[in-house]
Amino acid sequence: MAEDKLEQLLAKQEIAEVIFRYARAIDRMDDALLRSVFHPGSTHYHFYQGPSSDPAAPSSPEEPGDFVRFALGLLTTYSRTHHQMGNTLVDFVDDSHANVETYFTAFHLVRPKSDPLAGAQAFDNEMDYFVGGRYIDNFELRDGAWKIVHRTGMTDWARIEPSSSQGFDDIPRETVGHYAPDDLICQFYSV
Repeated sequence: MAEDKLEQLLAKQEIAEVIFRYARAIDRMDDALLRSVFHPGSTHYHFYQGPSSDPAAPSSPEEPGDFVRFALGLLTTYSRTHHQMGNTLVDFVDDSHANVETYFTAFHLVRPKSDPLAGAQAFDNEMDYFVGGRYIDNFELRDGAWKIVHRTGMTDWARIEPSSSQGFDDIPRETVGHYAPDDLICQFYSV
């Protein structure tokens, strides 16, 4: 019995680390790291519906092919993003399947219309876009690794307002977060 509980604790930790890697991958815009959190054939339903990670899926500006391409394309319309993962509850269905709920809060600094990377929904000025919600994930253990096989993103609240960032330009450049591979953390990990 104690051995089963230890195995479940280890599995919960591995699942939590997959969720944390997802946040790092999204905020650093790291394609390979983002793809690494999904098992082949996984599906997604969160501002996008379709395959989570299928690099071979045909894509176009209207059809991104998979969630990873969709998300990284959308995130280029923001100059900064930051995801915080909160409460994570893991419910094991059996030894190789788990249902997982994770609360998240996300911040996006939306580029203004004047920025060539701005999206179609841009405003005249920079905007702060906050979202709170939950990831409802189905995890599966395959080949010794727990990864996501289906994700549904639930939005519990959202708020957009004029940006009020001040003093950001005074922060030393080497201590400001960057996209992969230029961020400091990228020196310390590999997918």
